[in-house]
This record gives sequence, structure tokens and C-alpha cells, in this order.
Amino acid sequence: MSTAQFESIFHGLGPTPGKLRIAPSGLGWKSSDERESVITVPSSDIKWIQWIRVARNFQLRIGTPKNRITFDGFLKDDFERLGNLCKQYYNTTIETTDTSVRGWNWGVAEIQAQDMAFLVAGKQAFTLPLANVSNTSINKAEVALEFTSALAPKPGQEENEDAVARKKRLKALPDEVAEMRFYLPGSAKGMKKKTDKIKAEGAHDGRKGTDVDDDDDDDDEEDDDDDDDVNGEEATAAQAFHDAVKEKADLGKITGESFCTIPETLCLTPRGRFDLDMHAEFLRLRGKTYDYRIAYTQIQKLFLLPKPDDIHCQFIVNIDPPIRQGQTRYPYLVMQFIKEEQLELDLNLDEETIKEKYNGNLKLHYDDPAYEVVSVLFRVMAQKKVTTPGSFQSHDGQQAVKCNLKANEGLLYPLEKQLLFISKQPSLVPHADISAVIFARVGGALPSARTFDLLIRLRGDPDHPIVFSALNKEELQPIEDFLRMKKIKIKNEMDEMAAVEAAVLGVDDSDEDQDDDDDEDGDVKMKKVKGGQGEEDDDEDDDDSPDEDFTIDSDDSDGGSATSDSESEMDSDAEAEESDTAVKAPAKKKQKTG
Repeated sequence: MSTAQFESIFHGLGPTPGKLRIAPSGLGWKSSDERESVITVPSSDIKWIQWIRVARNFQLRIGTPKNRITFDGFLKDDFERLGNLCKQYYNTTIETTDTSVRGWNWGVAEIQAQDMAFLVAGKQAFTLPLANVSNTSINKAEVALEFTSALAPKPGQEENEDAVARKKRLKALPDEVAEMRFYLPGSAKGMKKKTDKIKAEGAHDGRKGTDVDDDDDDDDEEDDDDDDDVNGEEATAAQAFHDAVKEKADLGKITGESFCTIPETLCLTPRGRFDLDMHAEFLRLRGKTYDYRIAYTQIQKLFLLPKPDDIHCQFIVNIDPPIRQGQTRYPYLVMQFIKEEQLELDLNLDEETIKEKYNGNLKLHYDDPAYEVVSVLFRVMAQKKVTTPGSFQSHDGQQAVKCNLKANEGLLYPLEKQLLFISKQPSLVPHADISAVIFARVGGALPSARTFDLLIRLRGDPDHPIVFSALNKEELQPIEDFLRMKKIKIKNEMDEMAAVEAAVLGVDDSDEDQDDDDDEDGDVKMKKVKGGQGEEDDDEDDDDSPDEDFTIDSDDSDGGSATSDSESEMDSDAEAEESDTAVKAPAKKKQKTG
């Protein structure tokens, strides 16, 4: 018998295509990437084969005793050829599975082997591999599934790239499903009845109207049964689905796998108390509502920082990709311990494992402060350095200063290679990403203000600085000295504002002195003007005095009839005026000609 080969075939959810070969001894798939291993399926393990339409053309599903294996990328014309090969080599008939294309978002969620299938009207709408579920949580009748990222960075990849390269890498990544929620009302018993009924409906699509009425009556009876189950002690449908997912996704297996458990650990972010289970490859945070599984490869940075109250100590874990609670992401875990709290812990490991696997960095028994034990465990398991406070000291000898970032109040830790702000939403600013630091005042406050702002301009986004506000004015000099020691560019706008204000005040003083001189000069001038005006007033008074030489001649003997004499006098006066104007007018010069 010959071997058949198919090109451009994908295995599972992998992005790299390869070649699939079908032989009497079994199946074999080899990726085009030589770093990936070869996938083989012996013919004796093949129990069933299905053919289904998927996003990447058609898919061949092969059932084995342990799990389900899928191959995508087949063309529609390959079905007949594959059917003949499977019948000839493995004596198995390929089953065709119909896909629901109604587009409904309500149906039945059913656990099938290692997958979760969502059925609509008895037909499969989609399936989810439960092996990719990283966390599941339940809230009343709602169950949320969170998925691990297939695009997570490889170990050590982010340490060797700068901020610009990381931004380009993240921008080039495709979208992927991060979370999915299911609403499952009623009891588990009622949900099972409805599931069986929907499957039967899918097998009998050509029912009559009377049958539909009978089904409605059955629905009412089932609803009554559901109510009775809810009122009783029977598990709800949401709880049964939640437990089934945890079992299939290996989320509930704790006993025998974790080598130590730290109970009732106080977390400030996300807020609550969690049992911290340390496993060989991952750690788990188990709370009353939420349950997280975090791989050690997700841990990017570790910080152990004391609080200024000299009572507590904080342990911060930077995670990428972050954990989620609904729409909220938590890229940082902030744990708080009391410095004087002792933790006695025994590790479920043998000395040989500690020497060979952990290079002797762990102990079988611990009886030390809790924050020291936790930091050692994280440092060894994640293989990351724990960052502690450096040379910075505030005016009162502490390693942090109080300030605000937007509306969040917290503590700012100036560390040797980064600035770390601890609050409800911590923020990390590496020194390498800072282009300049500006000291300013809130809204142009007066020089007597007791606080100042710290503006940090980033190299990649200088137009949107990070503003830490309400810092105590006494912390200005320690922060400025620390940043200068780190050779970070500093601009102090407060000194510039003070110089400008001093200059403005100096100009105002000189203007006031000049105004005083002008006022004095003005008074003198006014006095002089008033004195001169008095003399002129005296002259005017003299002019206004009656002229004693002026007399009016009147001939009383005429009895007031002196018309002819007055007219003659007026004519003589007019002639005199004309003669005067003629004398005063200048003589015109004659123009020379020739």
C-alpha cells in the first residue's frame, strides 16, 4: 500500500502549516518549522474520525483513547480521497458533522471529552479546547472562562528587547480570545433534561404545531422541576458546569502536586486573601470567588519594598500577560506582610530534587519572616532577581515618598533602574524610557505652596507625560539629587517661575518709585500752573474792569431823533475799515518776464 500526502495542513491551533502523511501504520504530521516535533498517531489508537467545516477550510478530527487530535486546512475535494484511505487503511468511516450557522448566542454548553461544545438546535456551533483554559470563576448563574495566551513571549525574550521593539512586537500580534462567559440558569438536573431535548429536536426538525404545544407543556413541567431543585440542596447548572470545566482543564488538582501552600496571604491587588499554592511549573491563587493559575514564565519582575510605616513590607510581582477579573486587568500582584510575622513552612520535596533541580537554593524547612520566605520561593521558581530599595532616601530617611497619580494615592519608590508607583494600579517607569523630568507646581501655585508636581516625559510619547502630583516640598532636593546621580535630564520650572516672579516684583517696585517721582513732579507743575493761572486771572480782572475813558455821547435835545447823524457815522466807520484793510494787505510782487 502506498502513502498519501497532503500539503499545507495545520495541527491543532498552531499557526505553522506542514505535511500530513497517511499510511497503513498510522498518521504522521511534520511542520515546516524544523524546531517543532513530529506528530504521529498509530493506527491502533484511531477510534473514530470526523469531518467538519472550520475557519481554515475543513478539519479532520481523530479520536484516540487519551485525547482528540485535529488537522485543519483540507479542501472540500479532499473528502472523497480521505474517506477511501481511512476505510481502506483503518477500517473506519468518516462521519460528517453539521455546523450550526444560525448565529444564535443561546444553546447548550456540553463537555465532550477534553473539549467544550456549544450546541444550537442540536447542531454544533463551536468547540473550545479545555486544555487552554487558565482559570474559571463563577458568580451566581454566570461562569467565566479565561484562556491562556498562545502568543506569550518566550522566556528571556522581553529582557533582550527595548520598549520600542516590544511595542512593535505587540502591535504585530493578531487578536485572540481572552475570556468567554456563559449564563446557565436552573439546576443541573433540569439542564440535563433540556440538553437531551434539544438534541432530539435537532434530529427531528420536521415536527408539527401540535408537537410544539406539547413541548411547551413539557418546558413548563421542567421549569417547575428546576424551581424545586433550586429550592432544594441540588447543585445548580452553573456550579455543575464550573466543576466539570475545572476537572477537565486540570484546574482542581491540588493535592499531591503543590510542594507548599501559604495560607491566607493578604493581596492588595487584586484585593482579597488568597491561598498561595506553589507548583513545579506554575502557582495558584485560590480565593473565595476567583481562582488564578499563573505560570512562572509569566513573571517578569519581582520587588521587595518596605512601607514608610516601618510595620509592613510589600512584595510585588509583575505579570505579563496579566490576570483578569472581568474587564479589569491586573499586571501586578501586590502582597503585604507584617515584618514581625514569622512563617513556619515545610516543603514537600526531597534533598535530591532540591540539589539537582533547584541547585540547592531551597531548604526543606523554613522558620523566617513571611516576606523573606515568599520572596525566596518566587526568586527560585521564577528564576528572577528580587529588586530591593537602592540609595534613595527621603527627607525623613525612608525609601518612598507619598504622591498621587491621577486620582490614585500611593507611594513612589525611586529605584536604581526604574521608578515604581505602588497603589491600586501600580505603574513602572524604567529610567531608560525617561527623556526628561520636570519639577512644576499644581496650576501655577504660589512659591509658598507646600507641594509640587513631578512630570516625566517618555522617549516614545513626549506629548503625554506621566504626572505625579502632591509631593511634599521637602522631597524636592532628595529627588533632584537622586535623578542627577542617575544622569537623567532635569528641568526645574519652579526656579524659573520664582525668577520670573522676582523680576516682575522688581519691575513693579521700580514702577512704583517712578510713579512717586512723577507724582511729586506733577504736584510741582500743578502748583506752577496754578500760580501762572492766578496772574492771568488778575490780568483778566483788569481787562474786565470798566473803561472810564469810554463815554457815550447823546444829544438829549433832539428828543431821540438822531437817525441821520448815526447813519453818517456808520458810513464813515465803514470807509475807515476799508482803508485800514487796504493798508494792511501786502502788496503782490510782479513776476519778472523776459
